[in-house]
Amino acid sequence: MNEYPWYEAVEGEDLCQGDLLVDFEVLLPRTLTADDTGQAPAEYKAFDLVIMTQTCDIVQGKVESLLLCPRWDLWSFVDEAKKRGENWGKGIREDLRRGNLPGYHLLNDASQDGIRVQLGIVDFHEVYTAPTNLVGEFARSAGKRLRLLPPYREHLAQASARFFMRVGLPVDIPSEKIRSRPA
Repeated sequence: MNEYPWYEAVEGEDLCQGDLLVDFEVLLPRTLTADDTGQAPAEYKAFDLVIMTQTCDIVQGKVESLLLCPRWDLWSFVDEAKKRGENWGKGIREDLRRGNLPGYHLLNDASQDGIRVQLGIVDFHEVYTAPTNLVGEFARSAGKRLRLLPPYREHLAQASARFFMRVGLPVDIPSEKIRSRPA
């Protein structure tokens, strides 16, 4: 089977869906209420992130802020989950690989143009935003970075859409109703 490239190395401030941002700082509130001065305490925290905003909206200047999701090293994620008592054994990881875990998406590893990333897991449960111009400035100063290529970029977008469009029913159809034809 021929190798089909997952990423390309890019430089500069132009941004696309599927761009990987390494150590991008996001402003996080520490509390939801303001103190006596009317200010809510916040802190910056650095994450590896993936741009989720559609490229067409970025290029056409239709968005002032970009939607970003964290990208974790798969094996670090598995180790942290184990500490919390979560099972990310072979079966769950295979479900992840097959795209059967809503809320998560697996990205391939890469080593190209001096950039190396391990297998990654994109977590749709945590979503951040940042001003488009700030992300562009970060991208320009970051040097080379990886950009997810089609069709892998669209596969990521589809996984995100499946997660966010889920509908939880208050009462499901009981499975015994479909096991056999009624008399």
